[in-house]
Amino acid sequence: MRAHVITKEKDMSMKKISLNEAKKVCVVGLGYIGLPTAIVAAQAGLRVVGIDVNEEAVACINRCCPIIQEPEIVQKLKTVLNTEYFYATTMYEPADFFIIAVPTPFTADKKADLSYVFAAATSIAGVLKAGDTIILESTVPVGTTKILGQFLSSKTGLSLGKDFFVAHCPERVLPGNIFHELKVNDRIIGGVDRGSTQHVAEFYKYFVSGDLYLTTAETAEMAKLIENSYRDVNIAFAHQVASMAQVAGIDPYELIDLANKHPRVNILRPTSGVGGHCLAVDPYFLVETFPAQTTLLKEARAVNERRPLEVIAAIEQKVAKWKESHATKTCRVLLLGATYKADVDDVRESPALQIARTLIKKNEMEVLVCEPNVAKQALGPDVARHAVSLQEGVEAADIIVCLVAHTPFKSLDKKLIAHKKFIDFCGLLHTPHEQSISQEQFFWAACSYEEVAQREKIRMAHVPGSSAYENEDVK
Repeated sequence: MRAHVITKEKDMSMKKISLNEAKKVCVVGLGYIGLPTAIVAAQAGLRVVGIDVNEEAVACINRCCPIIQEPEIVQKLKTVLNTEYFYATTMYEPADFFIIAVPTPFTADKKADLSYVFAAATSIAGVLKAGDTIILESTVPVGTTKILGQFLSSKTGLSLGKDFFVAHCPERVLPGNIFHELKVNDRIIGGVDRGSTQHVAEFYKYFVSGDLYLTTAETAEMAKLIENSYRDVNIAFAHQVASMAQVAGIDPYELIDLANKHPRVNILRPTSGVGGHCLAVDPYFLVETFPAQTTLLKEARAVNERRPLEVIAAIEQKVAKWKESHATKTCRVLLLGATYKADVDDVRESPALQIARTLIKKNEMEVLVCEPNVAKQALGPDVARHAVSLQEGVEAADIIVCLVAHTPFKSLDKKLIAHKKFIDFCGLLHTPHEQSISQEQFFWAACSYEEVAQREKIRMAHVPGSSAYENEDVK
């Protein structure tokens, strides 16, 4: 089936749900995607009930204390609670639309764990009635949506595609901008049949202003998986560039900056690894389904999983060097960041958190961790004991390691860190090549302040017209 797009201009045939016949929506899973989706649907005038197995989370949400961080979420949640268009519960209720937005992690052997999806489906089956529509937003292996429909049919005796409808509609939102992107981003809708696709398109058209691309369930499932796998492969390339640069004694951020001056090159910035609920997980769903066709994806995953180990080795090397001149002292190492990416509160599959835990267990140094976006208890008891404020950590540290480029870290006073070892694994303080690079500005991954000065001296020795160019000592 070739994808069909529904735009605002082509919307004349779409039947829009009117406010006076507002449908009831049940959103299963009130996490990073489910809760914002429930709020947006309620803001649009739909009656929404949010379902979650976590009783404490449900109670917090009903008290207008959201369990996730997202700009404006408290205000928006308060509005829909006050208008009684939304409430949360642990009990499943009859509805016209069911949105499944539960986690789909992988098992120890890298297989998709669909237990949350089918636990939700089992509960939905208990209240499912003729005419209902089930929308699977959770990221799943190819073929899962059709299996879900067959499962519900076997549980209820209802006919799939006739009595009830099932489609996959993967989310594509960026943490920190979820509410805007839920409304304006284009959506892919893949039904198990044409009727299911059309029913779900009618639903999303009610509150999504972006285009709706209609296709099959399998195509929609695979589109989401290859989107994230594409990004994973590109990050793996950046990490291999960083690894090669380190061996060659080259600043990887300047190297990539210069390579990207080519009009058709856009290498990503290397970091301390790949984490989160998507990029570190989704490629394995394709590997599981297509083992013979995913050799590149497997190798990219291996590269990105090795990256935290390379970071740990580089830190240990710097600590060992520091100890050579401080034999009687314990080296204090400050790790900046513990989330999986900058400016979020999400630690799922976080390489920075993995690095912190590994270094703490090794007990070769005193580890300090600064994470401004996450409460101590959310870091786990092993890391929470080492959590410090930014000022406290910088003052105490002998070596500062930047793992995540949180915005507060960008305002670090360079005078405070000028006489400390500073290791940058995310290009936090890298100055783009268009600007002049001075000793105070220039930092390189796994490179001390003194080494930076020497590298800058060597670099300038190759610039005709500079005083260093004539200095034989640096040629």
